[in-house]
Amino acid sequence: MVRDASNQDIATFGRELIESGFATSDSLIGCDSAQIAEVYSVAPEGFPIPDEYQAFLEYMGQKAGTLFSGTDLFFPRMLDAIEAAEDVSGKGLELDGQFFFGHHQGYKVYFFKRGSRAVYAYQEGSSEDRELAEGFIEFLRQSWRIQQKTRESTEAMRRVRNQL
Repeated sequence: MVRDASNQDIATFGRELIESGFATSDSLIGCDSAQIAEVYSVAPEGFPIPDEYQAFLEYMGQKAGTLFSGTDLFFPRMLDAIEAAEDVSGKGLELDGQFFFGHHQGYKVYFFKRGSRAVYAYQEGSSEDRELAEGFIEFLRQSWRIQQKTRESTEAMRRVRNQL
């Protein structure tokens, strides 16, 4: 039942990306079973992958339109997330027992902690990691809202500049 709800949530999110112009149906590209197995192979042994993340991999694990441009959250680039975590790790980042599923330009990593469905991030130089969202779909929606605001601000500035 939880798995079905996760699939529905990700499919709904994908439709919203298309309706908003952040994606087209052709630019939502999921992973096949071999690619998903490769993602699972970089998780710590026995790590319980959240259903929402599994659904994301199946539906848009390779690409989600323009969402997360500049962030290595998609297959195969996400496979390097543990290496990025090792590079930025400091006093505030525990590497053991975490599943690192993405990184941003070499200074920020995204991950799950064992026993939690929340999404966490650690930024180079920080004293500790922080919880970004209670679950993966919430993380996607929050990130999308931020990108929407950035896009709207950029378009507003472009309109003002064109009027000058």
